[in-house]
Amino acid sequence: MIKFKGRLLFIISLILIIFTFLLVMPSLVFAEEEETNTEEEIAEPEPEPETLDFDIAYSEVSAFGTKGTMFEFEVSITFDGEEERYFEILEEFPSGWSMDVSPGSDAAIDIPLIMFKPNAPVILKIKCRPMVKKEPGEYIFKITLKSVAEEGDVLEGSAEFTGIVKPDGKLELMASEDRLNTKVRPGRENIYTLILKNTGTAPVENINISSSGEPEGWQVELEDNIDIVSVGEELEVEVIIIPPERTIAGDYSIRFNVSSEDGNDSLELRTMVETPLIWKIVGIGLIALVIAGIAIIFERLGRR
Repeated sequence: MIKFKGRLLFIISLILIIFTFLLVMPSLVFAEEEETNTEEEIAEPEPEPETLDFDIAYSEVSAFGTKGTMFEFEVSITFDGEEERYFEILEEFPSGWSMDVSPGSDAAIDIPLIMFKPNAPVILKIKCRPMVKKEPGEYIFKITLKSVAEEGDVLEGSAEFTGIVKPDGKLELMASEDRLNTKVRPGRENIYTLILKNTGTAPVENINISSSGEPEGWQVELEDNIDIVSVGEELEVEVIIIPPERTIAGDYSIRFNVSSEDGNDSLELRTMVETPLIWKIVGIGLIALVIAGIAIIFERLGRR
């Protein structure tokens, strides 16, 4: 009987312990969760990473790639960070080109380093010049901004620009045999040959040739329209010059002009009018008659 009572008391005690544990445990868990939440609320948030944002504003650039032709680009850059930072400007460009990067406020300065303030946009202007004649095609230019800092992570960003050199024709009007002068005779057809050459990178179409500045009464005849001149092609243009019969001997100028949608050129020709042979003979004869007449007069006066 005593053993039974002892077991009963043990069982009752065990039940009370389990019941107490079940009542207290949820409170402990809830308190622990509250403590964890409080710690999470107290913890400071991690800072956002710094970035460089490039806003490129440029259109497709096309130009005939001769020395002196320049491509211009513009880019707005914003530094998203906490404190001002310095960035080195690195340039990449094709062989045979030069490249300058300058702040928008002073386009004449080429800068290797620039300072950014947080969230303050900075405008950079990029100028790319060909140092020699460039063939048609696409040319890629690139700038890279790299942060300058002794400590911390290096921040870097890049932007690319494309310059397009399109094929373009170019006309050049030249004199035959490199002579910019010719002799002409009054009242006759005098033939002179011009050379028209396409020194560009594309065919030139619908070409007009004309003359100007010729003296009054002169006739200048030439082929005034040419359909097409291919790249590197040379054409001979025959010109007929007819001065009036009574043109006085001397030097006269005639300008020849060539024009098309791709450009124009001109050439000034010096024409020397020669006296016809018959008039030279007549002149010599008159001089001889005058001399003979004077001689006869002196001879008669001498006899008297």
